[in-house]
Amino acid sequence: MTTLRKQNESNLVHAFKQLLKGQCYGSQGQLAQALSAQGFENMSQAKISRLLSKLGAVKTRNANNEMIYILPDEPAVPKSKHSIESVVLSVKHNGMQIILKTGIGGAPLISRMLDSMGDSAGILGTLAGDDTIFIAPVSADRIEEIAQSIRELLGVKVSQ
Repeated sequence: MTTLRKQNESNLVHAFKQLLKGQCYGSQGQLAQALSAQGFENMSQAKISRLLSKLGAVKTRNANNEMIYILPDEPAVPKSKHSIESVVLSVKHNGMQIILKTGIGGAPLISRMLDSMGDSAGILGTLAGDDTIFIAPVSADRIEEIAQSIRELLGVKVSQ
């Protein structure tokens, strides 16, 4: 990638972040028009979608009850065990499934990590939202053992 192209991409990402910080865009079309008005050409829905995904933008309701795109507050993607400990808030179970709570945007990464461990860690599979992970254990009979293993792996204290 040429230096000019990298700079243009950097400028686009910066402009896109500024638009999202304004918290007034509810559709990808609106974002494309706003970027076009700033001189960024050929802003397709696919490109807007990739930018939203790349930046981890989420759709939420504003004070006027309108759905808008925003950038979630940090924490960012964890890069070490210490950071993972700060992202994972709690690990609890109800005897059937394990529920893991994270900071906003942390669930998909942690879920992917848990899925990669698989049966050997007692995890049948996971389902992640933005800040919550549902974990299906391989056996409900071993759920406390599996939950404790996950807590130890992620450095989480026992939740009350």
